[in-house]
Amino acid sequence: MKPLKLTMQAFGSYGKRTQIDFEALSQKLFLITGDTGAGKTTIFDAIVFALYGEASSSMNRKDGIVLQSQYTGFDREPFVELTFSEGRGETAAVYTVRRVPRHLKLITRGAGKGVATREAGSSVTLTMPDGTEYPSKEANHRLEEIVGLTKNQFMQVAMIAQGEFMELLRAKSDDKKLIFRKLFNTELFQRIVDELNERKKAKEKDIAVIRTECQTVAARTVIPEDSAQCGVLISLKKRIMDGEITAMEEFLAELLRLCDELREREQKEAQNYKALAKARDAKRDAYTSAMQLLDFFAQLDQAEKEIAAYEAASEEIREKQKLSGQLSASYEILARYQRYTDAAKTMTDAQNAQKEQQDALPKLELLAAEAAEKETGEKELYEQTLADFNQ
Repeated sequence: MKPLKLTMQAFGSYGKRTQIDFEALSQKLFLITGDTGAGKTTIFDAIVFALYGEASSSMNRKDGIVLQSQYTGFDREPFVELTFSEGRGETAAVYTVRRVPRHLKLITRGAGKGVATREAGSSVTLTMPDGTEYPSKEANHRLEEIVGLTKNQFMQVAMIAQGEFMELLRAKSDDKKLIFRKLFNTELFQRIVDELNERKKAKEKDIAVIRTECQTVAARTVIPEDSAQCGVLISLKKRIMDGEITAMEEFLAELLRLCDELREREQKEAQNYKALAKARDAKRDAYTSAMQLLDFFAQLDQAEKEIAAYEAASEEIREKQKLSGQLSASYEILARYQRYTDAAKTMTDAQNAQKEQQDALPKLELLAAEAAEKETGEKELYEQTLADFNQ
């Protein structure tokens, strides 16, 4: 991997947009100098952050909001953009990766507009040599494939941070082996070894499963002590439980012979079972008939007891029937008496009304005579008035 151009904005010590063109240098070896805090380490942090999403070494881890520059406002979005090539000469492929870390940005809406801040998420964009944009979800994995090193390996080989050069020298043999294997492209042979080891482990797992299944089957096998193969089967079972799976075939053959013997026994026992079942059914039918007869006798005893009780209560029943007739007659008399009472009340009311009318009759006759006399006078007046009108 060869860096060609690095652009930083609001990142670490660089508040404004800053671009470093590595192709403009005339020599292959150059020195980055400056005062403490000028941003020397930030350049390397930016390269590592662009490739792996973390600007850090194993001793000083930095990511997210920590990378946002304190020398500019929150209205300026922090980002790092690295253009690099992979390969040599004219066949070298050029890639561009742009990363935006988690950062604080001004709120553009609501009450805190332009004053308050909120946290914005990170993003990554990888542009391929043909100009197409690689899917962002797979960009990190693709970048690691292009560079050929993990972030830790890159920090140990290509970008050794200050004070960490000794880590490569003191690294464990396994770690050095991984680094040099990628550098000298010997991963193919390791993959072959790994594949063979995986196949071996898979076969060993299959054998272990088969051994466990055989031991489980043997452990669950119950061997009749009175069978002819009892001694042989017990010996074979012990060998299988001890892990000798090769005895399983002989064990199965002996089990087949035992099954034939047990099958013959089963047929004989089935015949005996049928005979015993027939006898059992006959006794069951006799028992059922006897229970039904006992039930009938119990019902007969109960009926006789009830008849005796009814006969003892017959006199009382007749008395109650007689009393019931008397009660019915009483209710009928009561109804007739009620009708008589209603009729008597009606007659009394009518007599009272008649008396009132008779008392009022003389007065009404006097009023009628006065009305007749007045009518005669009024009639004469009418006739006189009519004659006057006609005249």
